[in-house]
Amino acid sequence: MTLKTIKHLRVSKGTDWLSYQRGIPKALLTKAKLLNIPPNIVKPLKLTKSAPISSIINAIEKQNEKFEDLCRLISATNARDITKGEANKGAKALLNERKIEQGALVNVDSIDDDFTEIIDDAFGIYANQDHPEWNEVYPTAKKLPEALMSAVNELLQTPKGHENFHLFSDAVDHYKAHRNKNIKVSVKSDGQLLKLNRELSKDLKRLDDFIVFSGNQEFTSDNCNVALRRYKEHLLERHKKSPATAKRDLAPSASAMRKYAEEVAMNVTVIAKLTIKEQRSNAKQREVADVETELPLIWAAAHDDSYDQFFRLHVFGIFSGSHASELCQSDVTHVHADQSYFVLGGTKRDHRTRPVVIVNDTHRKLLTEFADAAKDSMGFASICGRRATQTESTHTRLMKRQLLRATGNPKLTAYSLRHTGNHLGDIKGISNLPQFSRMFGWSAVESHIQSDYGKAGIFSNTMIAEYRKLTDKLIEDLPDYNSPAPSTTSHSNVVSINRRS
Repeated sequence: MTLKTIKHLRVSKGTDWLSYQRGIPKALLTKAKLLNIPPNIVKPLKLTKSAPISSIINAIEKQNEKFEDLCRLISATNARDITKGEANKGAKALLNERKIEQGALVNVDSIDDDFTEIIDDAFGIYANQDHPEWNEVYPTAKKLPEALMSAVNELLQTPKGHENFHLFSDAVDHYKAHRNKNIKVSVKSDGQLLKLNRELSKDLKRLDDFIVFSGNQEFTSDNCNVALRRYKEHLLERHKKSPATAKRDLAPSASAMRKYAEEVAMNVTVIAKLTIKEQRSNAKQREVADVETELPLIWAAAHDDSYDQFFRLHVFGIFSGSHASELCQSDVTHVHADQSYFVLGGTKRDHRTRPVVIVNDTHRKLLTEFADAAKDSMGFASICGRRATQTESTHTRLMKRQLLRATGNPKLTAYSLRHTGNHLGDIKGISNLPQFSRMFGWSAVESHIQSDYGKAGIFSNTMIAEYRKLTDKLIEDLPDYNSPAPSTTSHSNVVSINRRS
């Protein structure tokens, strides 16, 4: 195979650089023009003629996929929606530029002088462009499109927030603004800000994929519900082996559509819930560490200073069901070493936080390693130090690497530890207890102890003593590498940690 035989490949004149070039199909050219999409798509491949043929072909195939996505967007988008949508946006821009409020003609009688004044302010010389002598008076002026004139008139007579025409893209913009506002209100650390912005970026990409699939249609009940159902089927087909991924990709679009219908286009009804029933039955089974052979090795690694502090904290998290995001958002000031517990994931007032027993001296040392670290711009210092600002993929790779080092098992992941904790609870016969579920941050539907009512009680000495007994039960068969954590409560039912020592 030679470069000349590779379809859609273009060699830039005077250079060795390669590009992708492909023309929009003739049947889509009209709508492409309305969308301001050029008739010929040219994309640099960032490769030269000396690159391996296989690399060039792979680059071409990737561009072909993007081109086909673009064509699907053009094809799925209704030309009427484009025209009306552009006219609506143009009308809003015109009124804004002329400092005229939307709905300015509401409750204004057409025979009033105010009515004529508003029309003149809005349209200027174009208010009378339909007059037979208009071209003679303004020979060089180009008339405004009729669609734009109609859109301006409609907005002048429609109170703000009561527009009758909306596009899917309006719902996406509204959702984006909502998410950004929530981030500003809820964020409590620089690391959390980075994490939430990364999550938002992923969700916005998922929203873009939805628009590409469905087209930027008019926001109506039928259009929304049909598009969401079709997109759900598309995702399930694309992710046959991972319904959980399909659910994750669908969620932002469904949320954006529902939110816009509830808060802006209130005449539109969107499906209350799109359930992917296959998720539970086809859920990926997580590898669990063997409690007889592998768990002792992982436990030993947790007490070994040559292993990463973040990894070691994760190992102690086996006995509380904690995961990376919770550990990263735990502040050094919320480690109550004198009471042998710390607040996981925030403060006592935060939602879904819980106390976690400090297992032993090693655990206490790890929790306080960054006690003197400098606060970030929001006054936060994580018990995980610099790890708190790293990406989830970095955490995943670290955990997998260190678990492999400790056990030799390449299948173990960070999730394996959380699942191992529940598995260990099953073996000990305590996983069905409501206080065990509370300790692990899980909901037990039938237990009143899981209710938000009385939740502050989980930080009481009595409840922490209960958690201590459960923790002691979970670790009773593991080697004792250091002295037990001191108990500060006088309750007679408290069982000391590592009592076998």
